[in-house]
Amino acid sequence: MSKPLLSRLLSFAHLSLPPLCLACLVGVGAARAADDHDYRILPGDTLIGIGKRLLEFPRDWRVVERYNRIADPYRLTPGASLRIPVSLLRREPVKARVTAVSGNVTANDEKIAAGADVAGGASVATGAASFATIELVDGSRLLLQPNSRIKVEDLARHRYTETTETRLRLERGRMESVVVKTPRARPHFSVVTPTATIGVRGTRFRVGADEQGATTQTEVTDGTVAVGDGGKSTAVPAGYGVIAEAGGKVSAPVALLPAPELGGLPTLQERTIVRFAFPPVAGARQYRVQVGADPDMRNVLADIVSPIPEAKFADLPDGHYNVRVRGIDARGLEGRDADAPFRIKARPEPPFALSPIGGVKLRAESAEFSWSSHPDAQHYQIQLADATGFGQPLVDIERVDGTTVMPARKLAPGEYRWRARSVRADGDRGPWGDPQRFVLKPPPADPETPTIGDDALAFTWSGEPGQTFLFQLARDAGFADMVAERRLDQPSTSIARPEGGSYFMRVRATDADGFVGPFTRPQRIEVPPRPWPGWPWLLLLPAFFF
Repeated sequence: MSKPLLSRLLSFAHLSLPPLCLACLVGVGAARAADDHDYRILPGDTLIGIGKRLLEFPRDWRVVERYNRIADPYRLTPGASLRIPVSLLRREPVKARVTAVSGNVTANDEKIAAGADVAGGASVATGAASFATIELVDGSRLLLQPNSRIKVEDLARHRYTETTETRLRLERGRMESVVVKTPRARPHFSVVTPTATIGVRGTRFRVGADEQGATTQTEVTDGTVAVGDGGKSTAVPAGYGVIAEAGGKVSAPVALLPAPELGGLPTLQERTIVRFAFPPVAGARQYRVQVGADPDMRNVLADIVSPIPEAKFADLPDGHYNVRVRGIDARGLEGRDADAPFRIKARPEPPFALSPIGGVKLRAESAEFSWSSHPDAQHYQIQLADATGFGQPLVDIERVDGTTVMPARKLAPGEYRWRARSVRADGDRGPWGDPQRFVLKPPPADPETPTIGDDALAFTWSGEPGQTFLFQLARDAGFADMVAERRLDQPSTSIARPEGGSYFMRVRATDADGFVGPFTRPQRIEVPPRPWPGWPWLLLLPAFFF
């Protein structure tokens, strides 16, 4: 029944119904006192004058007369209290304010931004990955989730009071509401869906309507709501949810899933892809994970539904955020919320490590580190640590202007890790890159001086069990003019003695795990020329000629 029609019926009722029946209509008694406006009578006031000034229909002063059992409508006592049913007070239209927008949001099919006003009769819709937060004049607010649409059917305030009337029609999608509590006995905030009407006096609740309009999910996290089809309704207390189907069928309240445990989530995220992994919730088929720019989630920036207890978000700027997680049961009812604050400091991003990486082995007394160039970095900071970690780094180079560096100190054989981070011109330091592991082994020892025999050259060098070797002997230091090249299973070899002259030799070892080490430093070998076999006969030449 519309309010104008109700007011007219009440105006007629005071002439034709006994006081008891009138009380039934207007709600006399303690149960309805919460819906009364307490008006203090002013000097010169009459009920007729009050009706003209305060009431939606001035002639409803007669309802007020019966309601307060006033004997003479022209003789009122100044300072006395006059109880006026709020439903009779004059109404005035008000507007709601869009306080936050993310993505594509429209009002009456025109794109809007934060700060826009929404009046009664407007339709507000969100696109994919889009959100809108709308705040009402009484401080209540609602969050419209992606791919949702509502129509603001009624948005009014009773004059001279702070009492508001809000009626929304959720045509599709989901909305979350935080409704300011009121002492009124009847709902002042209602949501209509294709299968149910949800009446609220003050609570936190969520409503979802499927695309086909076949079902409505209602979940209450604080207070109580009434869900029905306009006839009878089902009271749904905090911590419970119901499903309303076509024809007014409302399920019995079902306990919502408990809030997930988020105590183990990291409070600092240092990568541009933010990852959350949390323990599963018993009975959950899916999880809704939201990221907001504030602890109250007034400005939601991202929302995903994941089949596993894990979620990833990309392209969030550095800053402070709040993550909210809840489980979704087999009926589609979404459970209690768990919130956790976190901070993103992922920029400037660390450079990509180039060398050494992946646990590579080096046979050397130090290592040269190299990385990619980052456009936001003016310089880089490099740290080197042993297997104990970066608590006390062995090397900490605060500023490297290029993209390569080699620590000045020699390093003992062992396992090491190094990492790099970008530093902006203003000194803003980004997060460290992932540590890169490498193993430093002693450099290959120089081969021993070869043994020069009458017919062969013998070479030996040090080696480790399981190693194989590549031996080279050449006439030049660049090893372009090769004399001998052999692959060996032992650290020794011999070759036929070459002609006299200068030669160069080197060896490279390959470990049992396939690691190929560097060549030893080239060693120069002087091979003397062979003695001429006929030299003893030269001593006889003078005697022959003389």
